[in-house]
This record gives sequence, C-alpha cells and structure tokens, in this order.
Amino acid sequence: MDLGILILFGNAIMTTVLSAGIVIWILKKEYLPTIKKLEKEQDTAHVQNPDGIVKEV
Repeated sequence: MDLGILILFGNAIMTTVLSAGIVIWILKKEYLPTIKKLEKEQDTAHVQNPDGIVKEV
C-alpha cells in the first residue's frame, strides 16, 4: 500500500477526532450550566411534590 494513502487516511481520522472533541468541549461548556440548572429545578419539584407528580408550570 502506498505511504501517501496511509498519511491521507491518518490525517482524515485525526481531523475527525479533533473536530468531534472540540464540538463536545464547546457544547459542554455552553450547555452544562443550563442542564444542571434544569436538573436542580426538577429535583426541587420532586421534593415539593412527594407523591411523584410533577406539575407543568
């Protein structure tokens, strides 16, 4: 097999992994505080309604 083809596939895989890592990092940075806030609100709703019924606001 040609060395150029191996370099090309290696570059494509490295670029894909790097891009996916950057996207995951950005999404976690932007949305993790919102997700935690919503989970906290949901846990508070469960504490206020011990029968397990969560009422829509």
